[in-house]
Amino acid sequence: MTIIPPEEFQRLEAMRQSMRRERCLRNWTAARLAQEACKAAKNRGVDLHLKQQSISALELGRLKSIPYWIEYVNASFLDNPINEVSSVSIAGLETSKELKIEETTQKNHNITKTCSKKIKIPDQQALRNLLLGLLIPVETDVSLESKHQIANVLAKHLPKGLEQISLFQ
Repeated sequence: MTIIPPEEFQRLEAMRQSMRRERCLRNWTAARLAQEACKAAKNRGVDLHLKQQSISALELGRLKSIPYWIEYVNASFLDNPINEVSSVSIAGLETSKELKIEETTQKNHNITKTCSKKIKIPDQQALRNLLLGLLIPVETDVSLESKHQIANVLAKHLPKGLEQISLFQ
């Protein structure tokens, strides 16, 4: 078993998170990032055969050292900058949506309804997918594989906890 020095581990984690963030900002899949990195390498005179599996392995934290192809991934990000005009317009749309939400919540502030019916909890697989969808956007130092494990455990034990809610009161 190889022990990774803490400095190198922190540097690898920071690089892994920044690569995923940059990829998500461009709305690229791991396969698209691999293609763009191959194009960047070809433009620099290097023959690179990078696959989606390698990108995913790095993002999931399975690689224990910094790969040689990371410079071409960074070059692909530099070759394809984020369009600032679209991000500004998106920010403008978000603020208008927030204003509309605030207006509707102010109108409906005094209206409250109680539900006396029992609500059926989705099956374990659907609940896992729902929880995973909530956990993935959270930007923390938790790897994607750990988020999958958290969603699995919650989906397995949440229905039992809700049935026996009196234990928690």
